[in-house]
Amino acid sequence: MSEEAAEEIAPQPCGACRGSGVVISNLGDEPHEQPCPWCDGGGMTLRDHDAQAHWRADADSQQS
Repeated sequence: MSEEAAEEIAPQPCGACRGSGVVISNLGDEPHEQPCPWCDGGGMTLRDHDAQAHWRADADSQQS
């Protein structure tokens, strides 16, 4: 495997939380920390991960 191919596969720090695994949510009464939905709190970008999927699933179940 070439170095270029290895670099493409190497995990990258999550851009949403800057690799911390935590984001600040302003929902509710006051700001609070929660696990980053884009990396599931791991701090690294997850390939083919949809951070919005659980919100769509919740909306679909409420419409039924």
